[in-house]
Amino acid sequence: MGTAVVRAALGSEFENLHPKVQWRFGLSSGDNRCQLGVGVMEEMRHSALVPPPILWLGARRGLFPGGKGVDVPFTIANYAYVDDIGRETLAFVRRFAFVGKPQGMNSIMVTPAKTTDPEFAIDYLGFASDMAVHTTCSVDAEGGLVLESDAPRVLGVKIPQLASALTSAREWWDEDEQRHRIQIEVTSRLLGTLFHYHGWFTAEDRPCAVSDIPENAIPSKVVERE
Repeated sequence: MGTAVVRAALGSEFENLHPKVQWRFGLSSGDNRCQLGVGVMEEMRHSALVPPPILWLGARRGLFPGGKGVDVPFTIANYAYVDDIGRETLAFVRRFAFVGKPQGMNSIMVTPAKTTDPEFAIDYLGFASDMAVHTTCSVDAEGGLVLESDAPRVLGVKIPQLASALTSAREWWDEDEQRHRIQIEVTSRLLGTLFHYHGWFTAEDRPCAVSDIPENAIPSKVVERE
């Protein structure tokens, strides 16, 4: 049984996550299960400084949602498997029900293949995994998971941080509401906050053999870019 991607990145710190967050990010290829969630993004907005062609391209490629709104229904499905080059993988398939035009966002988180003691995970973003980022994992005081991604590589070419956007995401368990919460900020050193999302969801797990994993949870090509 493989070690879950986030567990491998956090090491012993994984035990400091809230049990509900451990459940979310402890899913591994050996479990033969998937997680299916439904919820509401209470706010999704982007800066007026983000050019419309970038919003269109990001939405079309599944890199990030290009729409904005309040109380946007969404679904999230997680699948764990070993990819074609032997890396433990956790896939996130998100769909946002914007009025008139639903949009999707896919990300594939993998454990780096070149080390047995990883200090980060690698996220491949988009329907075709066009963009790759190194993502560090940490645990906050409330047992939430914090994911911070550095400057992305687009088709293998790293974009300088000064001209790029950095992502900080937090997922935690809301004891009062008994549901998962998530907040994502994408910021630029030059332009400030480019994207902001926050919302909540509930999730359950179900049996899921490798043959049951849908095609949209597996990138069309796997390229080792670490």
